[in-house]
Amino acid sequence: MIGIGIDTGGTYTDAVVYDMDAKRVLCAGKALTTKAQLEIGIAAALDQMDPEYVKQAEMLALSTTLATNACVEDKGSRAKLLFIGVEEASRERLGEVYASYGFRDLSQLVFLDGKPEGIYQEPQEPDWEELKRRSVEEFSMCSAAGVVQIYPQSNGGRFEKEAKEVLEEQLGIPVTTAYDLFAEVDVLKRGAGTLLNARLIPLIDEFLQAVKHVMRARGLEIPITIVRSDGSMMAEELARECPVETLLSGPAASAVGGSVLAREDDAIIVDMGGTTTDIALIRNQRPVMADTGIYIGKWKTMVKGMYVETFVLGGDCAVRFREGKLFLDSRRVIPLSLLAKEHPEVLGKLRKLAEEKRTHTRMLHEFYVLQKDISGNAGYTEEERRLCGALCEGPLMAEELAKKLGTSIYVLHTERLEEEGVLMKSGLTPTDMMVVKGDFAVYEPEAALAAIAFLAQNVRAEEAEIPDLVYDLVEKKLYCSIARILLEQKYPKKGRILREQGISEFLEWAYEDAKREEGTEWMRAAVTTELPIVGVGAPIHIFLPRVAKMLGTRMILRENAEVANALGAIAGQVVTKVQVRVKAEYKSGLLQGYAVYEGTELRMFERYGAALEFAKEAAKRQVLLKARKQGASERPQVQVTVEEIRDEASGAGILFESVVEAIATDRFQISEEAYQ
Repeated sequence: MIGIGIDTGGTYTDAVVYDMDAKRVLCAGKALTTKAQLEIGIAAALDQMDPEYVKQAEMLALSTTLATNACVEDKGSRAKLLFIGVEEASRERLGEVYASYGFRDLSQLVFLDGKPEGIYQEPQEPDWEELKRRSVEEFSMCSAAGVVQIYPQSNGGRFEKEAKEVLEEQLGIPVTTAYDLFAEVDVLKRGAGTLLNARLIPLIDEFLQAVKHVMRARGLEIPITIVRSDGSMMAEELARECPVETLLSGPAASAVGGSVLAREDDAIIVDMGGTTTDIALIRNQRPVMADTGIYIGKWKTMVKGMYVETFVLGGDCAVRFREGKLFLDSRRVIPLSLLAKEHPEVLGKLRKLAEEKRTHTRMLHEFYVLQKDISGNAGYTEEERRLCGALCEGPLMAEELAKKLGTSIYVLHTERLEEEGVLMKSGLTPTDMMVVKGDFAVYEPEAALAAIAFLAQNVRAEEAEIPDLVYDLVEKKLYCSIARILLEQKYPKKGRILREQGISEFLEWAYEDAKREEGTEWMRAAVTTELPIVGVGAPIHIFLPRVAKMLGTRMILRENAEVANALGAIAGQVVTKVQVRVKAEYKSGLLQGYAVYEGTELRMFERYGAALEFAKEAAKRQVLLKARKQGASERPQVQVTVEEIRDEASGAGILFESVVEAIATDRFQISEEAYQ
């Protein structure tokens, strides 16, 4: 079977046509991601491939870093989360705790009283009429909403499901329930994942619509799958409902693709894109999975996936200065070389700035670039709409923009506009340094050279030194990140200690020691590994060779490494997991029986064995339904496991509950309905 794999990253969109039976890449394409109109970049990548091969495709598999980057950069659509049964007073009292899960903006949270049956002696039904009255005001201007309740296993998530019905009826927006996403108990962690899911629904919907528009224009009506965070596939319908499952879609696809390319039993996969670098591990030819929920950006979630370390380091990271020193900022900006190609007037402005030989604390060489038209959107302030209106005719430097608005550069409030992708900044990046050094001869270097001249007035370095200094910053962060991950894998119980500042300083010393290639008379501090490092992504061939050498290992860079994400998308399989719990019910210390929820329906059993058998069959039924929805055949392979949770501390081994997990594995199937 022939399939197409497409990966839409923060900077590039990659595509491959793949023979799934022969396991061979037939052709590939790469183009810039166009965030304002995603279909432009997708079409450009698709049209670089042999149209005869493209016409033979029977399915399309997608991966994307859109969700990953939205979390890392703290972007996404406007959404709020309804907490049922959590005290509203805790929002202020436990502000730091909430923030540790990702809830930095507490105005995103709405609270409703409620105590589920089966836990409280005096259950309390939420006031649904109150929710109806408050919903329009509380959730105004939201594109989506999420709902999470305490102790959902006690009533099958009934409060969440009823709240979902109320909010959808009152607001007409998509509503996500935590019960449908996560089985764990931690209400804040479940809530973080649920709010993220709500924020990502419009983003993934826009992405899927863009893909379908491009495919229809080329006469391709074929089924669509998307890569989940664990590297498996899920069908389009499920992706629209659960976009949080795509949190590590791009990184997971790069790990799968890197593994396919590497042909190694054990390896480190390093994927450097325009915005982020993702590091995954392969052991015994299989990706290493994360033990806990995914931590990404500021968010702590229950989403299960591969072990992937994602951090801001890519070709389009902003190169900035502070107190006379260069540093790589966590913000992605448009490379000035690219901006000047699209807007030639930028070059003249940068040259004028360079000739003035000015020193300043602000990045005067950077431009504001409009990405979306919000002129008729009442959700933005008059000041925000005026600011965007001033950029309609083209990019402006901060001083130009301030003058046009009759204000100062120090009071340009663009934070929310940048977070929501309405505008972006353009500035110096590692990509610009690659252009200047001739390692990336796609753009002309003049704009970057003019901006570097301004930079040189504000840092302790000569113009000619700056490109090499930026290369060094990239390689140092790459080396230190790989070294820390290796230490954490070797000493898994010391993860928190290894992330402390002292370890970071030690790894920087190790990097400097490794750079010298010769140790002092006392010792060498460099961290080394025997695992090969597999390079993935467009700029990786520039930075990884030296880093691999400093780590004392070999680098593997295969053909099609620059489109490994797209390869990983089409080379995956369907893996579906479902959990059903058997809960021992006690009253006054006496066992009353065993409770099993199937959906919202409660079944009670006197005997544990009967309850366990029912739970196993329920798990099988549910996993088959979900697997089919995910794109599996009628008869996938199903494996059922049971984990008993007991009170071992008392020595009596009293059973609390048993977690029955069913896992279905299959190759994606093309059903007749997929063509209708």
